[in-house]
Amino acid sequence: MDDEAFESLEQLEAWLRKQDISAIQAFSARAALRELPALTYFSDKDAKDMLGVNLILYCLRATLTCGVSSTQSRKTQRAMKAAADASAADARSTVIAAATSSLILDSEAALRATRAARSISHAAATSAAISIRSASNSAISASSNSRLRDANVIAIQGTKAVYSRALWLEGKAGSESVRKWIEFLREPSSSRQWRFWHKWYQSMVEGKPLNWELQRRVALIEDDIWRAGPKAVAQAIHEIEQELAGPAPLEENVLRKHVEHLLKNPVISEATALNGAETLEHAISEYLRAAPANGLPEDLKHLEGLPQHFRAIARVIGSQTSKEEKEALLADEISKLHARVAELEKELAVAKSKELKGVISLKAAESFGKTIGSPVFWSGAAVSVGYFFGVTPSDMTLENFRNYVEELLRVNADTAPNVQTQLPSSFDI
Repeated sequence: MDDEAFESLEQLEAWLRKQDISAIQAFSARAALRELPALTYFSDKDAKDMLGVNLILYCLRATLTCGVSSTQSRKTQRAMKAAADASAADARSTVIAAATSSLILDSEAALRATRAARSISHAAATSAAISIRSASNSAISASSNSRLRDANVIAIQGTKAVYSRALWLEGKAGSESVRKWIEFLREPSSSRQWRFWHKWYQSMVEGKPLNWELQRRVALIEDDIWRAGPKAVAQAIHEIEQELAGPAPLEENVLRKHVEHLLKNPVISEATALNGAETLEHAISEYLRAAPANGLPEDLKHLEGLPQHFRAIARVIGSQTSKEEKEALLADEISKLHARVAELEKELAVAKSKELKGVISLKAAESFGKTIGSPVFWSGAAVSVGYFFGVTPSDMTLENFRNYVEELLRVNADTAPNVQTQLPSSFDI
């Protein structure tokens, strides 16, 4: 297919009508991304009633939701329908309110901003017919070459590939309004509430989209939070980012003091490390034997690496070296353990939202539920990890691992043991 295949809006619309919903949504999202800068008009207004600010927020959500949905499976798209409908409805109702308020003056910029907001709200709609019309109309104001390039990429390489291309050809932003839009999103006075959106929009402009799981979770933030305004949404996004980032980094001063505590109690510290290694190795071995299987599911590859870190910690504690050297070595080994756990939690934060049906067989699921998936296993692992990280184990310890295990068992075995979300009695470290 070449650019000459689309010589008019009618030809482009005819092509869109032959595409599946994912292709239509991807084209709509890209068109909406090019319309967003027109909303700078509302950012310049004194909107004490938050009307203009909320309109911007709803349009951002609508665009993000449309884009995320285009990358998902049909099953996930159905699950996102409520979010898409809500974001579209909120944006449309706010456009109507803005049109009847003092925010909209008789000016070309105001009319363009209003048209852009209406178009963006349609982009989030799940109806193919509405999305086609929105995609076509939104693209009118975009660069013709960029529009045709999007269609060609979607047709030849698929919907997800289009997001790896710069939003405008040759990196040109297209207008002064784009520059003002980006400046608004990164304005220091409002950087906290728009921080994510600046990163998100800049990543789309450059063709380097943010983590799609992060975007999916942002799209699914509860409607009441969106309606509470940008600060509430920013807090919810911050919490999502923290979860996806895994355990909080170990602070050097805190780690040094904790290492001193561990070495003052060498017997229990060494025993805890060895017990952690043996518990993990035994559970993995039993699962592989009974499944039977040659290895753990790919998503759990980092779990197999944990025993070696616990044994390395035990060796350091039991070694005959100077106090200073032992403290340095132990801090280093605990940091390595922390890095491995962080990788495990980060990967499972994404994996638990994927389709897990069929990842393991029915028999393997039964074995999994009695070994790696059992509360005894993961609560014991949480206690061992917490002990060396200097934190009291809780339901937040290895949270993504626990959630992944629960979902894996739920979808692969109706008879799998019921996983109870509770830990054994914890103790202060």
